[in-house]
Amino acid sequence: ISIDAKGRIFLEETELPISALAARLKAIAANRDPSRTVVYVRGDRRLAYGRVVQVMATVTSAGFAKVALVAERPGKGAAAKDGR
Repeated sequence: ISIDAKGRIFLEETELPISALAARLKAIAANRDPSRTVVYVRGDRRLAYGRVVQVMATVTSAGFAKVALVAERPGKGAAAKDGR
């Protein structure tokens, strides 16, 4: 799952409103074991953290127990350009 700087949510490159995310994830869970599946969430670094937490909570409410954040390594990408 990716969240862009405007807070838009994308699941496998398809934009979804937050209200549809849980249902879509439950449909995916029907084909696999959600307790063993890791869902990765990547949020734009300019995004308010609350939006990321909202998406992560939606993922867990859909039955997925393993949610991980994707982050850039220090020294890579835009973070390296502004000294973070």
